Amino acid sequence: MNRENRRLPEIVSSGVCIVGLGLIGGSIVKALREYSEEIRITAVDRSEEPIRIALADHGIGDGAVVSDIEHVDRLLADAGLIIMSLYPAGMIRFLMDHSAALRPGTVVMDVCGLKGSFVEEAQKAVPDGVEFIGTHPMAGREKTGYENGNAEMFLGATFILTPTERNTPETIRKMYSFARICGFARIRKVDPMLHDELIAYTSHLPHVLASVLMNSWEGDDEVIAYTGGSFRDSTRVADINTDLWTELFMMNSVALTKKLRDFSIEFTEFLTLMEASDKEGMKRFLERSGERRRRWTQALAKAEIGAQESESVEDSVDQDTAHGE
Repeated sequence: MNRENRRLPEIVSSGVCIVGLGLIGGSIVKALREYSEEIRITAVDRSEEPIRIALADHGIGDGAVVSDIEHVDRLLADAGLIIMSLYPAGMIRFLMDHSAALRPGTVVMDVCGLKGSFVEEAQKAVPDGVEFIGTHPMAGREKTGYENGNAEMFLGATFILTPTERNTPETIRKMYSFARICGFARIRKVDPMLHDELIAYTSHLPHVLASVLMNSWEGDDEVIAYTGGSFRDSTRVADINTDLWTELFMMNSVALTKKLRDFSIEFTEFLTLMEASDKEGMKRFLERSGERRRRWTQALAKAEIGAQESESVEDSVDQDTAHGE
């Protein structure tokens, strides 16, 4: 079945409005458009430039800058799914400012890298009959902006859901459907607070370490002639959106500080082994990390196979449901 003839999943059948046409928002536009030309997509951004580009490449059918409040409210009211691709603090303000425009039955999701108390705040900011659910696409690139968005950026990535007791099973099911049409390979559900603890280790800490590694060299740039794949892999995420990541680090400071202290303990052990010339101790240290890495790689491979099998079953169920509507 080609993309023009696909039956649209319910979650996108009533139109999608994306608030924030940056890298993630732009990639969602392109992934949805790649899935089907029939999805009605609109967008809101603080700048006219990404809207102009998205209109020109037919990613969206309409767009508004945040200063045009009346136009923004019309786009929000006409969408069944609203995707908030904003910084955490800006997201809450936007929802509060435009709460009256959200119609009952609308689902609002965010794609922010932090959840914690923000999910609860956002759920309080939307009116009765509107459901907010937290999500986190675990994907990205070093470059920012709509023009750097890519329809294939989410392929093979993990999509995290952080539902609360305010979320219905139906909306959670719709989020699974949304993740599949964007190309995510794995979908995980986790408590919003636990999400921030896990992400402090798997995402925030690696970004910190990449930045520290880049800043630790005190010589001239001639060193770049001596770098290999391991250095490039380790520092890939050092060139980041400083405004966004400063906000994420500071807002997740409790969890990130703990992970930095845990890292410091392991680093100190390694340093002690070096200073003591403890060859056997060093081998045990490296064997422990290698064994854990192999175990996690195997677990991830099994999870990907399970996700593919589950997707086949769920797609059949969705098709049966769709034909029964």
